[in-house]
Amino acid sequence: MYTWRSGIIVAAMFAAGCIGSVGDDPVDTGPGGESSTGGAGGKPGSPGSPNGGTECKPGIAPTSQIRRLTSAQYDRTIRDLLGVTALAASGNVAPSTLLATDQAGSLTDLGWSSYRSVAEMIAAQVMADPALKENFLKCTPSGDGAACLHDTIVEFGRRAFRRPLTQAEVARFDAIAAKGPQITENGTPEEVAEALLYMFLISPSFIQRAEITEAPGDAGSFVLSSHEVASRLSYMLWGTIPDEALNQAADQGQLSTPAQILAQAQRMLQDPRARQMVASFHRYYLELGPNTRWDSAQRDTTMFPAFDRSLIPIMAEETERFFDHVAFTRGGGFQEFFLSPIAFVNAATAPLYRLDPANFGSELQEVTLDPIQRPGFLTRVGFLNAYSSYNRTSPILRGVFITKDVLGIDPGTPPPGALETPLPEGADLDTNRKRVDAQTAGAACAACHHSFINPPGFVMEAYDAVGGWQTQEASTGAPIDTVADVRIDGEPVKVTSPADLMAKLAASRNAQRQYAQKWVSYAYERDGHPLDSCTVDDLTAKITAGGYTILDLVTDLTQSPSFRTRAIELE
Repeated sequence: MYTWRSGIIVAAMFAAGCIGSVGDDPVDTGPGGESSTGGAGGKPGSPGSPNGGTECKPGIAPTSQIRRLTSAQYDRTIRDLLGVTALAASGNVAPSTLLATDQAGSLTDLGWSSYRSVAEMIAAQVMADPALKENFLKCTPSGDGAACLHDTIVEFGRRAFRRPLTQAEVARFDAIAAKGPQITENGTPEEVAEALLYMFLISPSFIQRAEITEAPGDAGSFVLSSHEVASRLSYMLWGTIPDEALNQAADQGQLSTPAQILAQAQRMLQDPRARQMVASFHRYYLELGPNTRWDSAQRDTTMFPAFDRSLIPIMAEETERFFDHVAFTRGGGFQEFFLSPIAFVNAATAPLYRLDPANFGSELQEVTLDPIQRPGFLTRVGFLNAYSSYNRTSPILRGVFITKDVLGIDPGTPPPGALETPLPEGADLDTNRKRVDAQTAGAACAACHHSFINPPGFVMEAYDAVGGWQTQEASTGAPIDTVADVRIDGEPVKVTSPADLMAKLAASRNAQRQYAQKWVSYAYERDGHPLDSCTVDDLTAKITAGGYTILDLVTDLTQSPSFRTRAIELE
């Protein structure tokens, strides 16, 4: 690591106009996770648009004009730009681990300081490693290094900023490079190169994705430039910077029509990075990740000896493999998520599926389960274990997820103290279903629980607290009753089994619309808006018609006017 003082460089950059402000930003992973608690304190909502209706309102929904890179985007961008995946100077952690920011607003002094610190470590690591250095310096500085450093500013800057640098920007970076003796110990070209890399990594044009083109579009909108479209494509489909083919298309103005954008999207979906994006979406859809129910599950191992917390990451991986299998291996669509009996099992999880672990190794392997007992992702042990209690199932947790996250019906806010209300006990309460029915019978709870939450949860009582199939209550031997009247598309319909519920969810217009709405929010990196309704309607209609794959849906998201334009004013 060369000896130079980042504070001096920052002062010089401000003087040269190389640094602006790093402003407001949306949350880290699109619209963020939704809670999984239910009750009746609020009025139940209805599926459809964010305002509860389904009327199509043409227009462009407001989107943040300047987005700060999320933690995942920052790490992938650094990886693809420089080849750095871990910071050697800080215990080989991912770069974003050291960023003191929650992505929820203006960057604080502490947050800004953390970006500078991480940039300094990255720059030092790159310049100390010949293989990494080639990702930054494409030439060997000689003499004062001015020519090589100028070329680096132009070429690397284009990749780092996701667009060509303006002449003024190039001149400002050149001016900083010329100050080498003032900002480094010896003023050597290599020292100045490290300082330049640091400058790029703390520039708002790197940290943020700005859309500032003001080419008039339809009423109330601006048309994005080809480079802005390229950036949207790459961060939507890959979560990282554009590749050379996408940059070349942008440079040639070949990202201005839906057909041109479609061709690039179809190409990009063949890249393994697209699989990471689809996996990331379904983690969001399932609320799967750190600090979620999936991650925090604890079970009474005297009652469930097959459970161990070491199974949690295996369950999560199985779930991700399932969605990847449907989307990429099968080329399937929404309905298959609820109907497929395919699972990925190893020796550790086999007992949860009532399979012989002797037939499995440590690696997950594809199996076909009983299609009556195990159709779709909601019957996999990962979901069932996550949405259970310590020593019994939780029809409420499972019912809230199906009602809210799958069907898009807001069951309302639990009344005060509801979550602390213990399940009643009694000789006549010989099943968990009866106990939950009694617990939620009061006027404050019944409207939401008996109409929306409890019924789908009762159907899922066919699975115990770790996801094993059950036909009778373990503690009492009482038979499990899975028949319930479930509100799926308005009026309650009789559901007799988990397989029956999965078939009805696969065909549900509400579930299809909710899935489409979640994709729109995730892909466009903002909460839902009434002006998204036309796009959501179009996607939902195609899902309903059938034969519509997940990859078809993703490419269609790039065809919406909302993808290639932005609203003039952010409301």
